[in-house]
Amino acid sequence: MTEELPEIPGFRYARPLGRTVHLYRAADGEIAVKLLVDPPRVDEIRTVAGLRHPGIASVDRAGRTRAGLPYVVMRYFPDGDLAAAAPLPFARVLEIGVSVADALHAAHQAGVLHRDVKPANVLRDEHGQVYLTDFGTTGGDHLLWTAPEVLSSGAHSIRSDVFSLGATLWHLLAGHSPFVVPRGDNSRVAIAQRILLSAAPPSGRAPASLEVLLRQAMSADPAARPASAGEFAERLRQIHDESAPTAALEAVVVPAEPPARRKTRWPLYAGVAGAVALVGITSALLLQDKGSLQLPAGAQPESAAEGGSAGQVVVTATRVNPQTLRFSWTYPSPQPGDEFVWRTNDELKTGTVSEPSVELTASGTLCVEVRVVRADGTGGSSRDWSPEGCGF
Repeated sequence: MTEELPEIPGFRYARPLGRTVHLYRAADGEIAVKLLVDPPRVDEIRTVAGLRHPGIASVDRAGRTRAGLPYVVMRYFPDGDLAAAAPLPFARVLEIGVSVADALHAAHQAGVLHRDVKPANVLRDEHGQVYLTDFGTTGGDHLLWTAPEVLSSGAHSIRSDVFSLGATLWHLLAGHSPFVVPRGDNSRVAIAQRILLSAAPPSGRAPASLEVLLRQAMSADPAARPASAGEFAERLRQIHDESAPTAALEAVVVPAEPPARRKTRWPLYAGVAGAVALVGITSALLLQDKGSLQLPAGAQPESAAEGGSAGQVVVTATRVNPQTLRFSWTYPSPQPGDEFVWRTNDELKTGTVSEPSVELTASGTLCVEVRVVRADGTGGSSRDWSPEGCGF
């Protein structure tokens, strides 16, 4: 940013947190200052500053820099946003969905449309509470969660916010936008065409009731979506109550990804034959999940056994700058001498590292798979590749 940064009484500038967000510090705390490069109307800024809801990141003050650029001052959330947190268990996604939908409904009742609901605009604190932020603005990567009528005519509405919330929850379940195709063409033109012409596929990681609700929320016809964020929240609560008896099983069932090379692809959704194939794949995944519950008490899958492969690897991505993505991963039971083989979704790049992270040049979407190789050489088979982690 070349615009002059504001002077905040009692605070000193610390460092940038993002392209338009900056950290300021005082002796007794820290704050985040966001420059509104594409600002909402002045009356919307004032309304947002007056919003008080437990699920909304409150604006403490607003002003203009000496160069005339509007800014807002907010609480600093050191734990960041949900963009790199996915995939999450469906029960956690339900909790987040209820909180964000309630917050969005409160804003709508106050006359404020969000216009940019996405994982990066849901912040979290040290206790796991989530907060919706950035009302009335549109970030550079909002396309991935944008309703078709906004793309075609710029018509923002309550129901376009509902669409974006549905796409955000799908992302939190699957780890990427519903309109991103791993190993596919993820240019802006291709993604826009999918949003305009295709239905979002099932995530494959949630009960049927939640999959149905998300499909309705992302319907191309705004009238087919929940009429309000409040209605969306209520239906999420109903699904939560219905699934509560099996919530204890989700750690086994939900994070499980289908094996590499068997993930759902967009071509499956073209025509009747594609729909039949999708049903078959979804059924197979459900049978796999149910099968994973049949382990005897105390038994351990071979892939997580001591000295075997490292079990489920979870890859997350963080954009370091416009040209660089950092991929990091976690896995159960780390051992001395572990090494990590990684490959990109297009299989054009691969490598081996001794630390659980790698930085790659990528100005757009890129997905990475990882496998852990133990010091004794185990973990080197094709079945040991992790689910993809995608950065945007």
